[in-house]
Amino acid sequence: MAGVVAGVLVAVGVAGCGTFSTGDDRDRAVEVAERVAPGQLEVVDTRSLFPQDNGAEVSFRIKGDADAVVRLRVNAEKDDCGGRSCDDRLTAALADARRRADGFRALRREFRACGYEVHGLSADGTGPWISARLGADTARTVVASVGECLDRWSRVRGDTAPASLAVKVAPPEVLDRLPDDPGRPTLMRLTAGKRLAALSRGTYHRVVFRGGPGGVDRDSGEVHLVQPFAERQRFAASARAAAERWLRTENGAPDAVAGEYVGVWKLVPGRVDRVGGWVLFCDRPEGERPRCVGRHALAVTVGLDGALAAEPEVFRGVRDAEGPLGLPTEEDGAPSYAWERGRG
Repeated sequence: MAGVVAGVLVAVGVAGCGTFSTGDDRDRAVEVAERVAPGQLEVVDTRSLFPQDNGAEVSFRIKGDADAVVRLRVNAEKDDCGGRSCDDRLTAALADARRRADGFRALRREFRACGYEVHGLSADGTGPWISARLGADTARTVVASVGECLDRWSRVRGDTAPASLAVKVAPPEVLDRLPDDPGRPTLMRLTAGKRLAALSRGTYHRVVFRGGPGGVDRDSGEVHLVQPFAERQRFAASARAAAERWLRTENGAPDAVAGEYVGVWKLVPGRVDRVGGWVLFCDRPEGERPRCVGRHALAVTVGLDGALAAEPEVFRGVRDAEGPLGLPTEEDGAPSYAWERGRG
């Protein structure tokens, strides 16, 4: 067909009267594209939906638009496009693709104005990934500029900002290993699973802001540290060991043992190099098979290596026997960053 390039053909077996390749679905999608938008669409990918469903998802670029991607799910065997007329389905998908592309261009424009390139997007086309060095000496500046970007973007959109908006910040060195396919539309490249996996493979930060009818609250930025599972485990073990040493040497409890790690550690407000959290402990191992379920709690502030960075604070009697855990709240004198309102 004129104006249509070949997509990727992957042969798969599907349930039904026979065996179809994605080529059948691609050809059906091409027929629909030439009828609905003659000469405007080019196939860039064909993805089998098997085994979750029969048929394939065919992706198109729009000629003259480097950003938009149009996706159409087709089952050639059943001559079906998700229970609707294929022509209607593609017409709606084309309008949606143009709307999303316009929204992305507004997002990219505002972030570039703040000095950031958008390197990835969540599947819905929002939730941008940027790159910056978020350290003790740069965090305040980066958070302020990200808040400005989000507020400007929200105002350009002209609708009420969501209650919460988040930007993910990857370290600059991650960009060297990002997979890419320059031949595909921007919104297809930036939402690709392999690209998002590469961005999130190591430690990164999420910067979250409050939104509402008045736009984005630029001063509400809260930074969250996101670590891979293995790194979280190493950090927790280091923090428990540091707490146990302090209990035994500084708190007069030579037999004290730390219990299992509980909850989510949080960055200390205004810092990206200090983390607050709880370590549960017992004055000594208990029971016939000595262990510690965590009768008492230690509020600690540690560095990113798990080493103590401030004097811990002891809260006793947070659990009775095998009963539920009742961590202190701010009203009890617990630091707010150590635990969100004292709940797990």
